[in-house]
Amino acid sequence: MKQDKEKFVIPKSVQQAIPIQTIWPDGIFQIGRNKYSKSFLFSDINYAVASREDKEAMFLEYSQLLNSFDSGATTKITLNNRRLNRDEFEKSILIPMQEDGLDLYRKEYNTMLLDKATGANSMIQEKYITVSVYKKNLEEARAYFSRISTEIAAHLTRLNAKFCDVGAVDKLRILHDFYRTGEENGFSFHFEDAMKKGHSFKDTICPDSFEWESDCFRIGNRYGRVLYLKDYASYIKDVMIAELTDMNRNLMLSIDVIPIPTDEAVKEVENRLLGVETNITNWQRRQNANNNFSAVVPYDMEQQRKESKEFLDDLTTRDQRMMFGLLTLVHTADTKEELDTDTDTLLSIGRKHLCQLAVLKFQQMDGLNTALPIGHRKINALRTLTTESMAVLMPFRVQEIMDLGGIYCGENAISHNLIMCNKEKLLNPNSFLLGVPGSGKSFNVKMLIVFLILATGDDVLICDPEGEYGALITALGGEVIKIAAGSNDHINAMDMVEGYGDGSDPVVDKSEFILSLFEQLDKKNSVSAKGKSIIDRCTEAVYRDYQNGGKVPTLCVLREKLLEQEELLAKDLALELELFTEGSLDAFAHESNVDINSRIVVYDIMNLKDNLKTMGLLVITDAMLNRVTENWKKGKRTHIFLDEFHVVFENEYSGAFFNSAWRRFRKRNAFPNAITQNVDYLLDSTLARSMLSNSEYIVMLNQAGPDRQRLGELLNISNEQMNYITNADAGCGLLKYGSSLVPFINQFPKNTRLYKLMTTKPGEDRANRTQK
Repeated sequence: MKQDKEKFVIPKSVQQAIPIQTIWPDGIFQIGRNKYSKSFLFSDINYAVASREDKEAMFLEYSQLLNSFDSGATTKITLNNRRLNRDEFEKSILIPMQEDGLDLYRKEYNTMLLDKATGANSMIQEKYITVSVYKKNLEEARAYFSRISTEIAAHLTRLNAKFCDVGAVDKLRILHDFYRTGEENGFSFHFEDAMKKGHSFKDTICPDSFEWESDCFRIGNRYGRVLYLKDYASYIKDVMIAELTDMNRNLMLSIDVIPIPTDEAVKEVENRLLGVETNITNWQRRQNANNNFSAVVPYDMEQQRKESKEFLDDLTTRDQRMMFGLLTLVHTADTKEELDTDTDTLLSIGRKHLCQLAVLKFQQMDGLNTALPIGHRKINALRTLTTESMAVLMPFRVQEIMDLGGIYCGENAISHNLIMCNKEKLLNPNSFLLGVPGSGKSFNVKMLIVFLILATGDDVLICDPEGEYGALITALGGEVIKIAAGSNDHINAMDMVEGYGDGSDPVVDKSEFILSLFEQLDKKNSVSAKGKSIIDRCTEAVYRDYQNGGKVPTLCVLREKLLEQEELLAKDLALELELFTEGSLDAFAHESNVDINSRIVVYDIMNLKDNLKTMGLLVITDAMLNRVTENWKKGKRTHIFLDEFHVVFENEYSGAFFNSAWRRFRKRNAFPNAITQNVDYLLDSTLARSMLSNSEYIVMLNQAGPDRQRLGELLNISNEQMNYITNADAGCGLLKYGSSLVPFINQFPKNTRLYKLMTTKPGEDRANRTQK
């Protein structure tokens, strides 16, 4: 604290009002004589929607983070509320026009994204840890920051928060965006260019002017004011910081933490306790001198003794550290009236929590430099706190998902910011969408499909058991293949491209698929071991004959091969297959005669009878597997959508085939998406349960009671988070994204062409058909 004292110099220019002397590309700033600082960016965590037990665990882990701060340095935790940069947003998220006949839909989608991004809450909150320390030279400072960043990263990782360094250019951008709000696009800084021209980095970030008044300041054409936490309540709720930073305004809130070495802290508290005991002894001696031997020690003295003993116990037995804390907040507005209104709002939030925020008088410049993540502490309004008292000033609220290059997946139900997910960043792209009928499953899937078609060049393959996707895909220029008994569209169940399967012999994998088909022919009596051997032998023979110039493999050719076998069981198997080759259910028994090479393909199996439904799913999945393999060789990504997914786990072989296909999709740059409503039924299958628990992306809409309970046990969902999938409105629910669980709202404007194409509500659907 003695080192923090600096000679006061009146700034003679705007550049001199920025207290930074030298910067280095790795993000280290020199901010005083032998004083260096470096900032780190860390992400938010789901503190607001966690259960009480999880909150306690997070609180204790955050306390450990505070305990890890070095007593030889000052650590500043900064929450930066900045407005969404519309131009930057348009470049990174909006779908570019392509003049392919679909730009009409792209404009609608972009309008929806812009309305949601700049509507209810267009603020983005970033969190920084800035460490400032006194070192003899840059090398010592660099070694220190390298060591301290490893410790901080370890603690934040245990909190499931991401952590990264902030480079010099990124930190200058933070300061530029604050000093020059509204001119975010004007930032450009290159070290080599600035050094060649002899320009200072301050010229890039400084505002046009600074005007300091007693209780506010002008920064260019904007007004700003710095507040600090003057009086602390004896009991503060952990939501106070979240409420202070929940304003739809540009502001920065900083918490300075100065840890005191434990031995010095204990010595200080012991001295204080000794002083209190001395005062009590002197008071009792005076009472005794007046013959008042029964006098009770005054309340204030007894309270001082009690608090001093508690403080000493905290330091010596409860792993607490003594810290000096300082909370400063700077907020800006376009007009003085707006600034005064915002100040009153912030002061009232403080009073609600029995704390008193105050405006800094004649110290606005020092307060501003303290609140910004530079590393200075110019305000001497420190409060002595323990680790737990400091941890109550909790900077965490709710996790945001804003991945670069991500897909729009709705709005965060708490912060109302956009959720942009990039599945490439997950351990695996496997996806499940779960919800009761009417919860918005189909609409959610269609929104995702529309985004993929309009914004990417990826292929999209859809298995449609209910005939819901045909109108949308036709409007977007895709191919709809209708498969039914007596239909003219055929898909060959025995098609096999080069590289099929995930083993060395593709025929073996294909044989497993044919076995799963035979399981569907007679669900009551599974195929015997002898039957499996015969099927395996005949399947291999059919493909061997084809390689030698024979017929194209189909189920009809396989039946012929079965009839050629000597075993009576082979004749029985051929008889079972007859209905699906010569009879009315021959949709998969002939060579393919449809265009399966279109970029968007829908396999419509709505008119397949129940006894063919599961078989249809298997054949379509196998056809998708062929397409995925071909795309993989071309370096192209494929998105797979499988509706009514629970049906495939009705027997062992079809479940095993799907489990195998699921793994192969992931390995071949395909993103599989399973859609189902019967979660309870799905979880009865061990394979399906493992697939669900190993999926990194799960969308949960409104769930029935038993499903909700089993999902909560499987995915470790707290009761608070469970509320978001209990009696939830259509399109609202919970998103599992990696290790994060984020509540979301996904509503689409109804007065659009896309909505009319995507809706499946009976009344709206009928009205749309009437209009057409």
